Amino acid sequence: MRKKLLAALLAVSLTAGSVAAVPVPGSTEMVAEAAKKKTPSVKKIRQAIMKKFGDNYLADLLLTKTEIKQRYGISSSWYSDIIAEIPMMSAHVDTLVIAKAKNKASKKKIKKKLTDYRAGLIKDTCQYPMNLLKIQASRVYEKDNYVFFIMLGQVDSKIQETATEEQIIKAYKAENKKAVSVINSLFK
Repeated sequence: MRKKLLAALLAVSLTAGSVAAVPVPGSTEMVAEAAKKKTPSVKKIRQAIMKKFGDNYLADLLLTKTEIKQRYGISSSWYSDIIAEIPMMSAHVDTLVIAKAKNKASKKKIKKKLTDYRAGLIKDTCQYPMNLLKIQASRVYEKDNYVFFIMLGQVDSKIQETATEEQIIKAYKAENKKAVSVINSLFK
């Protein structure tokens, strides 16, 4: 009888212990679990995007924090990490900016600066004609506490020669979606 009672008590205590370890949705334990979830680093995101585009990744000049501030107006006090790359050859416009914002207010400021930068590029009439449609297809993208400026990829020369401007912009947008897909895959 004692053995059965001890076995029953042991089973109940083990069951209670395993149930108590399961976080209840919305509880502080669940919030703590979510906080432990790691987001990918800026470098890891950059490497994955570079790998996806291979030889078509032309943003190969890494900017310093001072150059980032001058070009985009993004203060170093707004981010915990950042990478910004442009092409070495000025004839190209490929650009990738990955900024990890310190908080929601900083994220909003970074997004505004990158959105303003994009608008300035679109209005700039001194661009090489071959880049005008690629610039229009560029995008500012947000994921978690990151903000991205994406203007990457190549479009087949046949499309550039025969397609309408809208079709070419759509093709460049599809190139940028490749980068977005890579980003999304890293946050799962």
